[in-house]
Amino acid sequence: MSEYQIAGVNARLKLFALLEAQGLPASEADDLVAAVEAGAVAGAQTEVVELDGMAPDTRGRRVLAVRAGARTGGASS
Repeated sequence: MSEYQIAGVNARLKLFALLEAQGLPASEADDLVAAVEAGAVAGAQTEVVELDGMAPDTRGRRVLAVRAGARTGGASS
């Protein structure tokens, strides 16, 4: 398991603990966290699709124009 996967699992567990502490039933917490995860995956997939066909820069790397909020905790993070 990668460090990012471990961080994701730890964040998920913390969210469940926080939601439980606020009195949210486990089934609702699961639905809420699943919706957030699905949105994050859809947002990441959209960014990858948008990169398809972009011309590489002079060093052969793909040029990435980051949209506002895309990497700074915006709605799709």
